[in-house]
Amino acid sequence: MPDSQSPRWARLVKVEEIETDKYFIDVYSCPIEPETLREKYLQEPPVLYAFAIFNRDNQYLLSYALEMREALRDREDGSEETYIGYFLETYCEHQRFSCKNFKDVEPTFELVKSTVIAFVVEYDAVQKMIDYDKEIHAQQHGNFPQN
Repeated sequence: MPDSQSPRWARLVKVEEIETDKYFIDVYSCPIEPETLREKYLQEPPVLYAFAIFNRDNQYLLSYALEMREALRDREDGSEETYIGYFLETYCEHQRFSCKNFKDVEPTFELVKSTVIAFVVEYDAVQKMIDYDKEIHAQQHGNFPQN
């Protein structure tokens, strides 16, 4: 998993293994209550749940992580307000991508898990994200991705 030595990843506990037709998914959860994370660790920002995706040869491909962090939103009067948001991020080899914003409502573990499984199984997002990551990386470095 990305930055596995950082506290926000290191404190995660493996809670489940899921097998799909193409992938193995290791599921992790943070044992610290969200209220405590919000009060003491918001500057990290903390990861509540993570899903590490491996191919059938058990090679790590990418991760999904639900992060809790401060965010800004526009108000009707044109001003901004700060809120605590929940963001599902995809961590690829070269960069990360936001893939779902749960706004300021903390999603349940089951909702996040079903969202990730839908991305992986129904939308074949793993290969699409790997290809996109390679394409963006190649563009940033002035070369073309190798297939």
